[in-house]
Order: sequence, then structure tokens, then C-alpha cells
Amino acid sequence: MRHNFSRKSLYIRSLFAKEYKKIEEHCTLDKKQRIQITPEEGKLLNLFIKIHKVKSIVEIGTLYGYSSICMVKALPKDGHIYTIENNPQHSRIAKKNFSAFNLSDKITLIEGDALEKINELSAKAPFDMIFIDADKSSYPKYLDWAESYIKQDGLIVADNTLLFDTVFFRISSKRSIRKVMACYERV
Repeated sequence: MRHNFSRKSLYIRSLFAKEYKKIEEHCTLDKKQRIQITPEEGKLLNLFIKIHKVKSIVEIGTLYGYSSICMVKALPKDGHIYTIENNPQHSRIAKKNFSAFNLSDKITLIEGDALEKINELSAKAPFDMIFIDADKSSYPKYLDWAESYIKQDGLIVADNTLLFDTVFFRISSKRSIRKVMACYERV
């Protein structure tokens, strides 16, 4: 969960991520269940996109659309995001949020299981950036797909890679932690 912020984090947010406050308020329904990226992380993604002149993004895991909205702000006019969400309730809320920010033409929301839906996007490849923020136990499979469909010198970014400090402990019985650790060993 991302709802306990350090003073340092709040200070950084006040300097560099003020413009994300409205987006955050719109895309956070339950303050106790705040699991989307932070405004600082949104700003960092925005910076990556600008530096690398990204035009096409695949986002695996939409939730309420916060990260999509943060990323689309950095795209050029001809840029586009394809985002995949498996939860119908989350998809419905994300669509509303995209519409509220007049972004429905810049963001395509694909509903369904990401492992199935990413293959439908293969025909549009290669992509400039792939952002993985979905079920952690599938990260190795998402990485397999991303490595095949990313442009040369493209960006593959994964959220929650430290899994709230749990990956520091090399022995874990939790499947999702072992899967994320396996990704690190590959990269």
C-alpha cells in the first residue's frame, strides 16, 4: 500500500509533482487502498517519456487510470497509450477518468486478461515503452513479451519491483515475490 508517505516524499511531491494532485484525487477512490503509483513516480515516468521521445506505450495494469493519465501528458500529439485491465469495475472507472480528462482519443483501454490481450497488440509493435504494473506472479511472462515487442533502445519499466521491501529477503514462500526476483536475475 502507498498511503504512508515520508516527509521527504511529501517534500519532493510539493516541488515536482503539484500538477498531479487533481489527477490523484480523481483516480484514488479509497484512501486506505491507495495502490496506484505516487505523484513522484508519475513525474518520473513523465520524464522518461520526454527524454526518450516516446510515442507508443503499452501499460499492463490500468487500475483507475492514474498512471496512464500521468504518462499521456508527456506524449507528443501523435502519441498513444494502450492499457490493459482485467477487472471490469476498474475498467469502468478508468474509462470515466479518461473521459473526464478528455483523453479517450489518446488512451485505448483493452479489457481482459493481460497475458491474452498483449498478444492482440503484437501487430502494432514495436513499442517505445512498456510499463508493467499488474499481477506480480506474471511479471516474467510480461517481461518475455516486452522483450520481443519493444523497440531497440525502448524502455521497459516495471512498478513495485522492490515489493515494499520484501524482495530484500532472498527466501520467500510467496509466489509473487519469487517471480519478481526471477525477473531481476534475468535483467
